[in-house]
Amino acid sequence: MARAAGWLFGSGLPPAGVAVELEFERGVLEIWAARVRLRRIEACELRLRRAGFNDRHLELSWRDAQGVWACQVIEPAAAAALLAAWPAEFAPALAGLRAARARRVLPWAVLAVVIALPLLLLVLLLLKPDGLIDFVAARIPPAVESRVGEVAMAQVRAGTKIEDSGTQWQALQAVANRVQGDGSERYRFHLAQDDAINAFALPGGDIVVNRGLLAATRNPDELAGVLAHEVQHVAMRHSLKAMIRTAGVTVLWSLLIGDPSATLAGQAADRLLALKFSRDAERAADAGGFALLVDRRIDPRGMVDFFATLAKRNSVTPPALLSTHPASADREAALAARLESTPAGCCKALTVDGEWPPPMKSVGRIDSDIR
Repeated sequence: MARAAGWLFGSGLPPAGVAVELEFERGVLEIWAARVRLRRIEACELRLRRAGFNDRHLELSWRDAQGVWACQVIEPAAAAALLAAWPAEFAPALAGLRAARARRVLPWAVLAVVIALPLLLLVLLLLKPDGLIDFVAARIPPAVESRVGEVAMAQVRAGTKIEDSGTQWQALQAVANRVQGDGSERYRFHLAQDDAINAFALPGGDIVVNRGLLAATRNPDELAGVLAHEVQHVAMRHSLKAMIRTAGVTVLWSLLIGDPSATLAGQAADRLLALKFSRDAERAADAGGFALLVDRRIDPRGMVDFFATLAKRNSVTPPALLSTHPASADREAALAARLESTPAGCCKALTVDGEWPPPMKSVGRIDSDIR
């Protein structure tokens, strides 16, 4: 038997109710006052719900010929005892009680998630950044990635003149066509009027090559090596992942609560062009670019030679390319080892019409606020 003190409300009773004692046994509720039994109700006739401030009270109500009655149990422990004694065959009557409790708990659970999730994301970003970044990047649709690249490319055009004709542009397109192969429209190669030795890939497939880099190459194979390297950055989504790493929890949170395109696109112009890839990303782009050259039957020696040359020259103030694509001895060694293991005669040097590097007019350095 379960006993509890409560208050009875109903027709003819004071508005504040009447103090009563409840006894519940074998599916029957008896209500007593001053040792007089006032009511005897079968469990199947009772309706249970939460009541009172913060739903801490238990209310048992029923209807009879005299009207609607309700009895509230104030003490949580007493209410729990009554519920524990509730017969299993009348369990469906508790469904509404559980649903009400769930509705009460749900807002607090949502609030806890809203507060805790960003902190959890931050911890994961610090402890296992690569795995979390890969997880997020895999859930960003290609359309969003392309939109980010479009925003960044628009900023590039706003700060630097982009050529779409001329001898240098034609030479770039000729080499690019050999690197990406026939029928591929994913990559778009642009020539920037900037004398800095630099090239960079944007999410979605735009690859920008400064005319300074083109002028620094000694043959088309060296340019092909740079382009193959940049193509791999696009294919492996390195720019997008670097942006996620830089933006941190902001992008991660926006992905969870909605479309992350606004967050990514809004930060693209400010962050994409100054990103510095990790050593692992550079090694992966080297390996993928090298394999792409061999697959296209282009001599990969140009790739190895060009990056090695850049790493050795201008050691005090390295080219812009090395500030965003940091060189390292192990990368050079890995490329050299790949070159040694490449079968002789598998590839041929590229040839293009005219002299190399293609002649250009001296227009001077184009000032830009995007670097």
